[in-house]
Amino acid sequence: MNENYSLGLAVFDFLPTIAFLVGAFFLVRIGRVCRGSKCGRMVMAGGLLIFLGGFLKALWKTLFVTGIADIQWMSQGQFVFTSTGFLAICVAMIYMVRGSKLPASTAALPAMAVWKIPFLFVLTVCSLGAEGILAYIAFKRKAYVAAAGFVIGVLVILAMAMLSSATQSLTMQWVEEITNTLGQMGFMTGCILLYRNFKAYGCIAKCGA
Repeated sequence: MNENYSLGLAVFDFLPTIAFLVGAFFLVRIGRVCRGSKCGRMVMAGGLLIFLGGFLKALWKTLFVTGIADIQWMSQGQFVFTSTGFLAICVAMIYMVRGSKLPASTAALPAMAVWKIPFLFVLTVCSLGAEGILAYIAFKRKAYVAAAGFVIGVLVILAMAMLSSATQSLTMQWVEEITNTLGQMGFMTGCILLYRNFKAYGCIAKCGA
């Protein structure tokens, strides 16, 4: 067993992944209500990729700490899945705000780059962009509690970027997991409340300028 992981930490890692999936479910519905099925499908594709990346990472931790297997692609693939997924969601959020037609080229997955750093950059920028746009939409529609959830998500993304450079002790792993869970709970809460706002008022209250 690696000293930086424990079975409790591995199991806990499933929680933010599930919280994100619940939030993504409502975000898909927001996309459909606001811009139709095309936007909803884009969000769904992105959400499933992000969920897959998080789920595989948590599953890898569980298999690793229990001594069953060490399947590295399940761990490393997280960067590919989540960065691509957040890129898709960010494009969909821009589409929602601008109200323009979605270019066909945006549906294509980005080509594999020179491993982790480019994917990590895309992941950080697009996740910040997506949650920032969602916060903007929520503020614009006066859904302030939903906006607060997305703001928490943005702050957690920034915090996770800083924590990633710290020494990865078991204590630090727990700090990162709890911080990540807080961010995903904020995202989930924001999506649920923003969906209720759209369901109540439709697109009469504009998403953007």
